[in-house]
Amino acid sequence: MITYNLNIDGQNYEEYYSTLKRLEKMIIDKDCNKSKKYIDDFKIYIKNFEELKDDKYYFIEIILIGVLFYEYIDYTLNFKPYLSFVYNFLNKNRNSKFKSQIDIIRGKVNTSLYTIKNSKSNSKATSYNIDDFCKLIKWLDATYDFKDEVIRLKIWYKFLKTKSTNYISFFFDFALNHIKYIKKLGEDNLINYLPNLENYLNTYRKYHYNKEDIIYCGKGFVQYYFNMIFSELMNDIFRDDFLNTDRKIVFLPACMTQDKTPCKRSNTSYGGKCNFCSSNCNVNKISKLGKKYNFKVYIIEHETTLSSLDINENKNIGIIGIACIPNLISGGFKALRLGFIPQCVVLDYCGCSNHWLYKKHMTKINENRLLDIILNN
Repeated sequence: MITYNLNIDGQNYEEYYSTLKRLEKMIIDKDCNKSKKYIDDFKIYIKNFEELKDDKYYFIEIILIGVLFYEYIDYTLNFKPYLSFVYNFLNKNRNSKFKSQIDIIRGKVNTSLYTIKNSKSNSKATSYNIDDFCKLIKWLDATYDFKDEVIRLKIWYKFLKTKSTNYISFFFDFALNHIKYIKKLGEDNLINYLPNLENYLNTYRKYHYNKEDIIYCGKGFVQYYFNMIFSELMNDIFRDDFLNTDRKIVFLPACMTQDKTPCKRSNTSYGGKCNFCSSNCNVNKISKLGKKYNFKVYIIEHETTLSSLDINENKNIGIIGIACIPNLISGGFKALRLGFIPQCVVLDYCGCSNHWLYKKHMTKINENRLLDIILNN
């Protein structure tokens, strides 16, 4: 089922992105300054081992903590500490030659981690402590669906461990208090772009039960709203740095290749390279734009392709990641961790057979949006 569509009911791209800009500004004006104390304290803590970023970047991370609490705190009781070695073994071997067998076991494990109905009890005035945060991180880590988020959350955990109980409680209250506002903004302004998400979430467990992607595919409305709005903010944060990079690379998902015949791409260290075998292929079209406007284009079958790159070789490279909505923010975290300067463009709709559809449907993006980012139009 196609859970979202940027072209629904005749709405155009300009309307979608102008809406995101408006919502981004509303959130920043309302909330970002209120987080300054936490951000300043956090920057003092990390300045000796991490290059400091814009305050708005750390604001994204604070809101992310609230989102993950809101979505998953009720499931953390399903984490079994005595099975930690099993979680770790499965995740470390996720991309080994035994991937298919590992995924079968991970499907059962992730289903057991995600078996209770999330009552959204976080929406009431409940205070959380550092132990709750630790449980959340362990649960997220065990699922292996939040790898880059967990890396960032572990840093915040170490920072918060240095603070008082009251400080920690107020911090979590701050992070969670913004979720209602984001949800309201999404329901009032973005719901039209998610025409089938509710039906999908109500039925998908039947088809993903005991499958390793059950948690990933179950991301709710709040995570969609968060990724839609805050990916635009992340683009703005790193915009100037991106424009000043020496090289530009566009990473396309495999779902953008044509679906009539097998893709004839060549393999490189950065991913697949288009060989222009089909004029009807959207990767072909973007690759031709790359030749015209001097940017490289690669097809990413799986995120491990990027993870294997040498971070020291990625300096001063700007990338544009093309992804469906649930992957936008995590993709930005991964790009930064690997040394790239990120931007992103959202797919018009989801279309891969791995998660959303029974049969692959070639996805596409707004090419003008891509060129606006590349050429600074």
